Amino acid sequence: MSGAATVPVPGLPAVLRAEFGAWRRSTVSYLPLGGLAFALVSTAMFVSTGPGKTWEDVLGYQNLWAMFVGPVLTVLLAATATRIDTAARGGGTWYRPVKPRHRQFSRFTVLATRSLLLNLLGAGTPLLILGLASSAQRVPMGRAIEAVVVPWVSQLGLLALMLWLARQIPWSAVLGVGLVWTLLGVVNAESSSWAVLPFTWLTRGALPVIGTHANGVALEAHAALAHASPWPSTLLGALLAVPFLLLPRLRLPSPAGAKHRASPRPGLLTPKEAGADGTFAYAQADAPRVLAAVAGVLRGTALIWLCPVTIGLIALWLSWHDPDTSIQLFTLLVLPVGTLALSLIAWSAAGQGWRAIACRTTGTARPALALTGIAVGIAAAMSVVIAFVYLVAGIPVGHAWPLALTGAVVAAMLTSFTLWLSIRVSQSAALVVGIIGILFGVLVGGTTMQQTMWLLIPYSWANYLDMHRMSLTLPLSVAATALFTVGIVRAARKAAEKS
Repeated sequence: MSGAATVPVPGLPAVLRAEFGAWRRSTVSYLPLGGLAFALVSTAMFVSTGPGKTWEDVLGYQNLWAMFVGPVLTVLLAATATRIDTAARGGGTWYRPVKPRHRQFSRFTVLATRSLLLNLLGAGTPLLILGLASSAQRVPMGRAIEAVVVPWVSQLGLLALMLWLARQIPWSAVLGVGLVWTLLGVVNAESSSWAVLPFTWLTRGALPVIGTHANGVALEAHAALAHASPWPSTLLGALLAVPFLLLPRLRLPSPAGAKHRASPRPGLLTPKEAGADGTFAYAQADAPRVLAAVAGVLRGTALIWLCPVTIGLIALWLSWHDPDTSIQLFTLLVLPVGTLALSLIAWSAAGQGWRAIACRTTGTARPALALTGIAVGIAAAMSVVIAFVYLVAGIPVGHAWPLALTGAVVAAMLTSFTLWLSIRVSQSAALVVGIIGILFGVLVGGTTMQQTMWLLIPYSWANYLDMHRMSLTLPLSVAATALFTVGIVRAARKAAEKS
């Protein structure tokens, strides 16, 4: 009797080929385009500041990318890949005879190539455009190449860390850890103890290349970092990947058991008393209450505590800061960040069962409108409440009502836009666009660039409280909200068909 046939275990080359094929045309493949979008907007803003720039200025303008945007988008790469993989249950690969180390190394390799493309587009595009436009100056090719390669190599350790964490904790928690890691790297990049602080390896190497301190100020000629080599910390950042590629998963995924409800659901047919012949007569249940159902879905999300905590933190801040000078805290940071989080949380909660919603008698249009109405209503209400908090803190009524009105209308527009982008494209794309928009909103709204570029950056519109600018931002925001609402209804129908 012959032995049972054994299934051949694929080697590393085969696993690599399969992994590259699995992520072709996925959200992960398109995320590097976020680097290109950032680069184009950043280049336009750099050019708008006027002529007479040197290559030191060009390289120094890469500070925001190297210190924050590049690392955050790399974190998003890892979190998005793991989220897609978990939702698809590995596409069947979890149950294949593949060595875990091979699968883990292949995933890291695929995302590392995407991270290289991300840095090439994000940091290389401005250098290429400005290099072609500055034909009179000699392009420092060595430093230009280092401005792309050093951040990428430094981010390999962060990428491996995020991939390992994403196998243990939810993707939203991974984003939070990645953001904290990045901020710690920026704050401590110039610490004398950098060699024993792993998060500094992410950012320190880029500083002598781009010629700035971590806060973006140009390095002085006598500064130690101005003459330091970027490679010690950069290579340490890359070597950080090794232990996290070798560490096993701490826990196994819990079985996703199906949960059944005994009670009838709205919109379904329910049996009546059995007839004499033993058959059942069915009657239509009560008409479904779409708005209440969508509100019930959102009731169990982080919005329950996130909204009051935000109001409380602003009230606490205003208790020892001048409210008039702190209005930008709300208009340029809290409002756009809050609308981004609100839309992502709303679709995360509702999108999981969107295919099931499409099978109901309501279809998708009414639930989509209900979801949009609730999300926009929360954003507008939060803006009005926070304006009232500023009023109580001491700002004049003449400042409070424009703050409430502009905040509510702009918040509605940003919420509907992010919700539409989350449904139409993906939550990852919405997060990338939101991060880039918020960064440029702060740069434009908080500096003199708002004098010429304020109308081009909607993320800063809540900051403009004079009647001249409000006469443009308010009607444009209302029209955009209506347009995005129509887009949400259409995108929701397509999302149900594709799910």
